[in-house]
Amino acid sequence: MPFNRTTASADTCILSDFIAVGRAAMLSKLFPEGIWVDASVIVELQDQFGASVRNQVKDEGCELLIERGYDPAHYAEMAEIKRSRPGMRHPDIATVVLAGKYGGACLSSDAAVRKTCEERGILISGQLGCLRVCVERRLLIKESANDLLREFLNNGLYLPRRLVDEFLRS
Repeated sequence: MPFNRTTASADTCILSDFIAVGRAAMLSKLFPEGIWVDASVIVELQDQFGASVRNQVKDEGCELLIERGYDPAHYAEMAEIKRSRPGMRHPDIATVVLAGKYGGACLSSDAAVRKTCEERGILISGQLGCLRVCVERRLLIKESANDLLREFLNNGLYLPRRLVDEFLRS
């Protein structure tokens, strides 16, 4: 289970959903040793939320750790992932590599990221998993988690209807 890890890497999609609803700090509570991101994720977040997004998220209690130390083996791994999944973008590929590098969980709702992580034995979770564990750890009550899920969906998150219905009913 990804939530036995104390650190994670996150791609833009999961971070943007939590940032948009003012709940980025919840991710820090789930992964207290930090959330690793590639600089390209920060660029995408800045495009969406403005240049001060990093400070905004930090002020809310979630410091994003920007990776600046890839070695040649990490670049080779990125190239290998790109060869096997040419449709994956750099921020998503880097998220997988960072999860492996730091032994953390990978946070993404992207199907290609999920499949890549599963093939590499990397623990992965999306928005539903994070919300579920927030309820289990009493960081949220179930009704609040349901409301956050609805906000994510209203903001453009796509999840299969079956998964959404199951979460709302559970």
